[in-house]
Amino acid sequence: MPSGLRQPILALAWLVTALWGCFDDRSRPTVPFLVELTVLSDPDGAEIFLDGDPLGRTTPATLAEVPAGRHELLLEFSATPTQVFGWADTVTVPEEPFDTIDAALQGGCRRNCPLLVDRGRIRCLFNNYGDTCASVFFDLVPGLEWPGASGADYGAGGRLLVAAILDDDAGAQAGDTVATQVYEAAWVGRRPVARSSSGRRQIEQLEYWATSLFYGASLLGLSVRETLVAVDSTGVEDVLFINLQIRNVSGDERYRYLYPSVPEGGYTFREFYLGFGLDPDVGRTDDDVGTFDPDLNLAFVYDADFSDEELGDFSERPALVGLVTVEPPAGATRRTLTLWRITDDWDGEDRQDFAWRLLAGRLQSGDPIRDHPSPDVGHASNELADYRVTEAYGPLRLAPGEMTEMTVALVLAEPAAGTFTPGTRIPPGDPTDPARTILNVAADLRALAAELPDLWARYRP
Repeated sequence: MPSGLRQPILALAWLVTALWGCFDDRSRPTVPFLVELTVLSDPDGAEIFLDGDPLGRTTPATLAEVPAGRHELLLEFSATPTQVFGWADTVTVPEEPFDTIDAALQGGCRRNCPLLVDRGRIRCLFNNYGDTCASVFFDLVPGLEWPGASGADYGAGGRLLVAAILDDDAGAQAGDTVATQVYEAAWVGRRPVARSSSGRRQIEQLEYWATSLFYGASLLGLSVRETLVAVDSTGVEDVLFINLQIRNVSGDERYRYLYPSVPEGGYTFREFYLGFGLDPDVGRTDDDVGTFDPDLNLAFVYDADFSDEELGDFSERPALVGLVTVEPPAGATRRTLTLWRITDDWDGEDRQDFAWRLLAGRLQSGDPIRDHPSPDVGHASNELADYRVTEAYGPLRLAPGEMTEMTVALVLAEPAAGTFTPGTRIPPGDPTDPARTILNVAADLRALAAELPDLWARYRP
């Protein structure tokens, strides 16, 4: 090679080597790919923490120049000191100019919440998790006081109960029977409680959805809007209305992000039964009984001999505690008024089938309690026990995005004067017998139950 050409070629080789070194020098720091990240939350207003650092921003917000890659993202929303909602995860921000994270917050307060219905003569503690008039969730603070703040506690627990069978679109879970729990974790808060007052009426609205106690076994995919209405007015002061709107959100991507066992697109609930479950405690719990008035959609529990020293001024005239369906869900063709004992609670991973049979009124010979011959009555008993009671309706079919609704009422009333003697036991009898003595004792409760549809039409939000 002529010496005149060798120098330019050597110079070019040196330049290529140098340039390659600029791109291939692994010891030099690389420039991160910066992304514009939009962070959304439901509800809005959550504080944003990125990799442990507070950003001083709340949702919705667009964050500029977030490095692509893995980050710890925390969203926290404090509506009140006790109502705190959050979302946290390790997220991967892709090397794209824009990215969005849309998070559904969960939380609220489950225990010792200062959430109280106190209009009228019913005082009811509740929380973000749908636990209503439930002293068992408030470290045994009175959950259902009557009549008023100086009254006795008549309620251990109340909540929406649901059982269903997953349809063919549930993939590997198709055919599974799922149900909420009685006292174990079943629901989780979604948004802060919304309160309003209008004249003599108090309205509390809470939202919650099904959480997962046992993946693949407990009920998932439902969102509930519960509205509590109490009125301080003659004739309705002993009533608490509870409106329940239940929606299938199993196809909501924000829900599936938190509960990935739900298949993409969600699934359909078939043979769907729902009812509000109430655990009344009329003083000492081991001497209670319960029965029904099917004509009034009324189930009630009472002290068997109308004498209990734990009830103070009402020790010799303890109230009867009733549950009334004011508006059943549209399309339901079957109603079951039923009782069960504390020993029959189905909390636990392996009793979903029993829960469905109890709500559907289709108990079997191997179940701990038996069906009544009447198609409207589930279990009925004259045995003294600590009872729970519900009125369940179905069968419904609830596809992703669909909703059903029902309204119930809690009612309390004194036993009718002259119809009982304190210390003398009055049995429930057969719930289909219209001549039972207990129906006379419950005359005031039954009269109030008969008025509830008209009262709800007058005072509903």
